[in-house]
Amino acid sequence: MKHYTFGSSTAARTDVCQQWRAQSAGIPVGESSFALDGTIVHAMLEARALDDLYDFEAQVNTPLEGGFVTRNLVELAQEMWVATEELLKKHGAVEWEAETTGSAADDIGGTLDMIASCPTKALLIDYKSGMGVQVSPVNNKQILFAAAVCEIESGAADLLAPHDNFVGVIIQPNSGGHVEVREWEFTRDQVDLFWDKHVANINLARKGEGALKAGKHCKFCPANGFCDATNGNMLRMKQLDPTKTEQLLEGLALIEAVNSAISNLEKIAYQQLEVGTELKGWKLVKKRATEKWKDADAALKSLRRAMGGKKHIMKETLLSPAQMRALAKKQGVVLDLEALTVKESSGTTLAPESDKRDAVLSVTAFAEALAAVH
Repeated sequence: MKHYTFGSSTAARTDVCQQWRAQSAGIPVGESSFALDGTIVHAMLEARALDDLYDFEAQVNTPLEGGFVTRNLVELAQEMWVATEELLKKHGAVEWEAETTGSAADDIGGTLDMIASCPTKALLIDYKSGMGVQVSPVNNKQILFAAAVCEIESGAADLLAPHDNFVGVIIQPNSGGHVEVREWEFTRDQVDLFWDKHVANINLARKGEGALKAGKHCKFCPANGFCDATNGNMLRMKQLDPTKTEQLLEGLALIEAVNSAISNLEKIAYQQLEVGTELKGWKLVKKRATEKWKDADAALKSLRRAMGGKKHIMKETLLSPAQMRALAKKQGVVLDLEALTVKESSGTTLAPESDKRDAVLSVTAFAEALAAVH
């Protein structure tokens, strides 16, 4: 698959920080194990879209896309495909194209997981297999970019051409592991408006001009931690006095960008050490070893008599609510676990104001409120 300098995954970054390309020149880009898992899930979904007889179950423990297919990845792909079929049926899709690559120039293009033509609109579907960062389709520049380039030149251009109305779709497991379908309706006018501005930003990026700005878009940027913008964030944080409220707030606003930069530095250092590059003062070491049975069945046979029987060395535990729901869905059983479960937080944690969770009273504030009542 061709790699484009300016693609759908860099669209949001290019619109905010045009100098990312010049700043990342010569910096190696690697793939994490999480990215490989996503590639495997995407490959299975593409195969199923192209072949009604494709058997997900038959893929367990087989090599695919440079990795191995695990049971968990198969179950995730199956659930995402069921969600896809329900979505296509809901909108009355009559024709679709999987893994569509669109191109607007030699260095501008990208791939979308599926484009489907429906009676009054077209669907642009993007699969996200990770649970960590929950992605919204609303004003999603990756989807807007795909809509623009796939209509310019792609195998699905004819599916988009008749329509002025579109639905951007993200299919992704939520933080609890359950697959969700999120939709956003938009129009051709919105695509055109985005594209005009985006092409102008790409032209600046090609020349190494435009803005150099740190923010959320830095997370997957190759230059994160190396460029002048992210280096400046780390230097500024070292200068702050967190005992002063104003400077504490300034430092908190930099946390995400600085942590992302540090993570990127560690990732690239690890990649370099893995291929044999010498980094003075650093080395690769084995992770902490965990003890486990060489052969669980052999250990059971050896220990059951010595320990007074199987009942003394085996534990039987109930599946977790999430595991129970997954099993019930697989077996076609409808369960209502509401009265049987409870969600308990393990404590409090720091979060930005944009976090969807409600704020809670601190221990001190709660004590003061209680004292005020009495």
